[in-house]
Amino acid sequence: MVIAATVTAASASGINSELQKLENTVQDREGNVYRTVNIGEQVWLAENLRSTQFQDGSAVSSGAVPNDDAANLLTYGRLYNWHDVADQRNLCPVGWRVATDEDWKTLERTIGMPEADLHKDGWRGGEQHIGLQLKEAQADGLFAKFEPSLVNKQQFFARPAGVKWNGFYITQGAYTEFWTATSATDNQAIIRTLAYSWWNAHKHEIRRATSSKDYMFSVRCVRI
Repeated sequence: MVIAATVTAASASGINSELQKLENTVQDREGNVYRTVNIGEQVWLAENLRSTQFQDGSAVSSGAVPNDDAANLLTYGRLYNWHDVADQRNLCPVGWRVATDEDWKTLERTIGMPEADLHKDGWRGGEQHIGLQLKEAQADGLFAKFEPSLVNKQQFFARPAGVKWNGFYITQGAYTEFWTATSATDNQAIIRTLAYSWWNAHKHEIRRATSSKDYMFSVRCVRI
């Protein structure tokens, strides 16, 4: 079963050409090559993780390609459960780690989020267009028009990969959900969410929340 939402965006070839303009890269142990981007004093992957192995060569237990369609691998990367995200064998390339809640806060602070909002749960950063700055593309809608210079301003290239839950792929085209490496409770971990659908009121924002560790979300790494 696949539940998907449609989002109007630039052509895939155009999107890819913009990503390829980033010159710096890093490679994981499997040979996957990722473009990287400097944002303030941090260095982030500009693509979602695609690894199926930890740094020691052992296999991850999750790592699904959205819709089980190999054509989505380069576009969206893989979706992981939090148990793999938090594993000390490390999903990321050597010298990198899965971004923590604090890493995300540092990013948000760097691109303009007020200090008073950093630690809040829920949707934040709308006035500063934090969400737009991180998303590769965002279509105009009936309720909002977007200044093109704000979209993907940070060259973070976030794409709406959706999630995998209980065996189903859902919300592709409508949301992207990123794990952080930070646990909240025995069963919940902290996440970040971006919204893409034209009808969604939170398209300018980024959400800080918690989610069940059994969900499968996208992963971004940050250089140690």
